[in-house]
Amino acid sequence: MKFFVEIDGETHRLGDCNWVLKNGAGCAVGSLWAGADVASAELAHREFTPLKRDRDRQTRNGYTLELVGREQWKARIMPCIQGSCSHRTAA
Repeated sequence: MKFFVEIDGETHRLGDCNWVLKNGAGCAVGSLWAGADVASAELAHREFTPLKRDRDRQTRNGYTLELVGREQWKARIMPCIQGSCSHRTAA
């Protein structure tokens, strides 16, 4: 079964998308494929951070989750993962 999502007005197959965990500065610190098993931000956060107390701490510290398509991932997330984003150079 295929699931579809809408991101910024565009339809994407969920399996072609990634969940991204961003720190309080907006820098991506983790990425995982979305899919039927990880179809919500809550489930993605559990995958990234198994312990509830750690998830709660991340949330208090401004961590967020975002679902992105392939092109968004390449343009905005890949630089963070590679350590070449503006978030890191500003720190």
